[in-house]
Order: sequence, then C-alpha cells, then structure tokens
Amino acid sequence: MIKSKHNRRNYIRLNAIFPIEFQLINDKKELKSPILRGFTRNIGKGGMCIEVRSEKGKIPFEIIPELTKLKLTINIPSSALATDSYVTVRWSKKISEHALDTYMFGVEYDEIESDNQKMIERHVLWIHRRPKTIFLFFLVLLFFAIFFTYISICIR
Repeated sequence: MIKSKHNRRNYIRLNAIFPIEFQLINDKKELKSPILRGFTRNIGKGGMCIEVRSEKGKIPFEIIPELTKLKLTINIPSSALATDSYVTVRWSKKISEHALDTYMFGVEYDEIESDNQKMIERHVLWIHRRPKTIFLFFLVLLFFAIFFTYISICIR
C-alpha cells in the first residue's frame, strides 16, 4: 500500500495506454449520457487515470469528484473482449487549450470482475517487463554467438 500526504493511492500505478469508452450513470446504473472516448494514462489495481479530449465546451456532463459515477469499457490490446466496470471519479482536472479541452480524472473501481481486473494487471505488467525480456533475449543470443564463434575458432 502506498499512501502519503501527496499520494492517496492504495496501489502502485503503472503507465499504460488503453482506449476506453465511458458513460455517465446514476445510482441505479442507468446510462445518462452518450458514449465518450478517451485513453488511460496510468492504471493500477484500484483504479486509473483517464484522459479525454473534446472540442471546447462539448463534453455533455460535468465531472464532479466523489459524485460522478461512470460505466467504463476498457479495451485491452491483448484481449479480444472489452472489459466493463463501474467507477467513481475521485479527482478531476480540466486543461483548456485553443480549440480543445483536455480532461484528466482519476477513477476508483466500484465494480469490476476479478478475472478482468487480473487480466488488466497482467497486461500492464507485461508492458513494463517487455523491454527487460527483449534485452535478456538479445543478451543470451549474443552469448551464444560469442560462444559458437569461440568454439569454431578453437576447432580450426
């Protein structure tokens, strides 16, 4: 668990970009907005940071921390199926630009199937281990190239 004055997260977050879709819901989980699209910025066991860009003033609802509830559809690149979850917005930030508004908000899972959450975690960990795995593969390949070169020189 990681908690400090500046970081109230319960779990480590890793940078990972997944396309997501989301809709505003009420307390009865009834959909209350059109589908919006965005991307994750980072993701962890307990939630994620989402980034959404829209034309200035075109987001159809206000994002209010602790009150806004969303249905998320997370499109994990390593999975053929999308993962649905229900979340509560814990914080939000709006960055206005010339023609676009960028919204970043952190969400905490209210409901997500255990298997889907584990699949997200596995994919994120794989993303972060991939460079080390590739490096190790090339290191082993280099070792064998040097070894067989040495053997072929010694046999002559």
